[in-house]
Amino acid sequence: MRKNSLYLSIIFIITLGLLVFTAIYFQPRVIEKEITTKVPVLYKVVNVIDGDTIQVELDGKLEMVRLLGIDTPEIDSPYTEEECFGEEAGEYLRQLLDNKEVYLIPDKQSSNRDKYERLLRYVFLPDGIFVDAELIKNGYAYNYIYEPFEFMKYFDFLEKEAREDARGLWSACENGN
Repeated sequence: MRKNSLYLSIIFIITLGLLVFTAIYFQPRVIEKEITTKVPVLYKVVNVIDGDTIQVELDGKLEMVRLLGIDTPEIDSPYTEEECFGEEAGEYLRQLLDNKEVYLIPDKQSSNRDKYERLLRYVFLPDGIFVDAELIKNGYAYNYIYEPFEFMKYFDFLEKEAREDARGLWSACENGN
């Protein structure tokens, strides 16, 4: 009799453990699916700060957004000195985004915000133009590998092509710097 109750207790504990494990293991996937099935939202670009930072209206307030996976030369500001092709990068981004609406897409592999509390997002225009990639492809930005991100290899490929074809900063600046 004691053996039977011991076996039943062990089976009960194992079954309970499996149920708890299943509930914990599969919950993140359910949450992830909810996030990815939401309808994308367009956000109004209020200001283009420089070649890789914009300001958008998000839920009734202004939010700074850093374009994910890229870096552009600096512009002259109280915090930075102007670098070769910084003004051109900022102007190109202004032409692409000034007073337009954009989709802001997070990356599952990357942080949500940078050290300055700016949102880190890929930026897409409603017609499907991938703004981050456009900047690299046309020689206005570098592939910026601060931490892993989904389009790292793609951006590396685009930068290599821009460099080989001497586009943008790759022709205007010594060694692309």
